[in-house]
Amino acid sequence: MIIRRANEQDIKALLHSFPGVKSVLCTGVDGYTLLALDNNNLIAFASVFKREIPAPLKGKKEDFINVIDVVETSYRNKGVGSALIDEVKKIAYETDSMQVRAYCDINNEASHALWVKNNFGISPVKNSDGTILGSFVTYRL
Repeated sequence: MIIRRANEQDIKALLHSFPGVKSVLCTGVDGYTLLALDNNNLIAFASVFKREIPAPLKGKKEDFINVIDVVETSYRNKGVGSALIDEVKKIAYETDSMQVRAYCDINNEASHALWVKNNFGISPVKNSDGTILGSFVTYRL
């Protein structure tokens, strides 16, 4: 398996195969998409945007994983998601980000397990009525 940054042609192919991800793919100056490939076949991807942390921290940045998906189901629970997360952490560290964050739906147990396995803190998000929608997860670099 190799992990590499997607180029413009890769993004077009990804959108052709998975048109539903158009709204969550990150590209350009403030974003990037990583591909996990095995024998040149897409098995997973992660898309990340860089931003200033929305708190009074004088310009500190974060890499926010907007989507991570192991699309080839036979590769799930085999370390592919963790490998993508490791690459995001590496890029974030090299570009002086303070943290890596993501959001996962409360019903996505596999996603929560992935974040815990990779040493992310879990912060549930509650509605005013007390129902929990999901969790923000954070890894401090």
